[in-house]
Amino acid sequence: MKPSTSVSSDEPSSASADSDVPPPRTHHRGRTVGGWLLLILATILVPISVLGVWTRNQLLDTDRYVDTVAPLATDPAIQDAVTNRVTESVYAGVDVQSRVADALPEEGDFLAAPISLGIENLIERIVRELVTSDRFATLWTDANREAHDALVAVLTDPGDRKGSVSVDLSGVASGVQDKLSSLGINLFAGERPAPQLELFQSEDLARAQTAVSLFDSLATFLPWVTIALLVAAAFTFVDRRRGVMAAFGGLLVGSVLLIIGFAVARWFLLQAIPVGASVSATEAVFDLVTRFVRGSVRALAAVGLVGILATLLAGPSRPAVALRRVIGVGVARTGDAAAGHGARLGAVGEFLRSYIVGIRVAVVAVAVIILLVGERPSAGAVLWTAVIALVALLVVEVLYRTALAEPEPPAGTVEAAEPEA
Repeated sequence: MKPSTSVSSDEPSSASADSDVPPPRTHHRGRTVGGWLLLILATILVPISVLGVWTRNQLLDTDRYVDTVAPLATDPAIQDAVTNRVTESVYAGVDVQSRVADALPEEGDFLAAPISLGIENLIERIVRELVTSDRFATLWTDANREAHDALVAVLTDPGDRKGSVSVDLSGVASGVQDKLSSLGINLFAGERPAPQLELFQSEDLARAQTAVSLFDSLATFLPWVTIALLVAAAFTFVDRRRGVMAAFGGLLVGSVLLIIGFAVARWFLLQAIPVGASVSATEAVFDLVTRFVRGSVRALAAVGLVGILATLLAGPSRPAVALRRVIGVGVARTGDAAAGHGARLGAVGEFLRSYIVGIRVAVVAVAVIILLVGERPSAGAVLWTAVIALVALLVVEVLYRTALAEPEPPAGTVEAAEPEA
C-alpha cells in the first residue's frame, strides 16, 4: 500500500511543477524583436504620414494654399518687400533728376535734386498706402492663386526645374501708375516688366519632386497604416504596459524628427535665397505655409508625451505606486470628511456607486473626442485637455468616495415616511 500511496502523491506534484514551467524564452524574445521592428517602422512612418496629409490637403490644394497665405497681405515683412519691388519697378529705366532738370528752365536746375527727392518720397508713400489698403488683400490673393500653379508645376512636373516661384505684383504697379497719372506725374509712363516677389527657388523645390509625388500618393492610407502599426507594436510586446508606452514613445520620436526636419529645411531655404531677395519675406511665407502642419506635429508630440506619462503613472515603479497611494489617500480622506460633515449626494451618489467604471471611461472618451473634433488642436490644447480630464477624474473619485462613506438610512425611515394605506 505504501508504494502505491507514495506514487499517487508524487504524480500531482509533478503535474503541478510541469504546469508552472514558464513559456520558452525564445517565444518572448521573438515577440520583443517583432514589437521593436513594428515600432521602428511606425516611428519612421509618423513624419511621412503627416507630410503626406499636409502635401495633399494644403500644399497642392490651390484654395487651401491661397487661404493659408492670405494673412500675409498684412504682414509687415511682405508689405515692405512688395513696396520695395514695386518702387524699383516704377523707377526702372527712368532718371528722374535728369527728366526734371530738362523740364526746368536753366536758372532752375538747382531745383532738380529736391524735386526728384520729393517725387521719390511721393511714390513710396503712394505704394505704401496701396500695399496697406484693403485693395491689396484682393490683389495678393489673386496673385497667389496664379503663383500656386507655378508651385505645383515645380513640385510635380519633372520637366520644370528652373526659374522661381514668384508672386506677380503687376496689379499693384498698375494701381500706382494710375495714381501718379491722376496727379499729373507722367514721368514713368511706358511699358515695364511686371514686378515679381520671389517666394521660392524652383531649383531647390525641384529636388523634392520625388518625395512630393510619394507623399501625395500615400496620403490616403498611410496614416491609418501608421496607427495600425503603433497599435500592433503595443500588443506584440510581452509586457502590454511597456508596449503601450513604447508606442507613445514612437509617436513622440517621430513627431520630434519632423519638427527637426522642418527647422533644417527652413535653414537651407534661407541659405539659398539669392542676393537682393527679402529674407524676412521668405521667412514669413515659409512659417505661414507650414504653420498648421508644425502645429499638428507639436500636438502629436504632446499626445505621445501625455501617453508616456500616463503609462508611467499607471506602472509598478516605486514613484508611481507612491504617487497613486498619496492620491488615493487624499481622495479617501476628502470624501470621508465631506460625508462626515453631512454631505449627501442622494440620487447622484447612487448613480456613482452603480456606474463608476462607465463614468471614468466617459471622462477619458470625452477628452479624446474633444481633441479629435477640434480643428487643428495645438500642443497646448492637448496638454490642457489632459490636465482638465485628470482634474475631472479626481472630482469624480472624491464624489464616489463621498457616496461610499454616506451612512445608511435608519431602518424603517422609508416606511415611516410613507402614508398608511
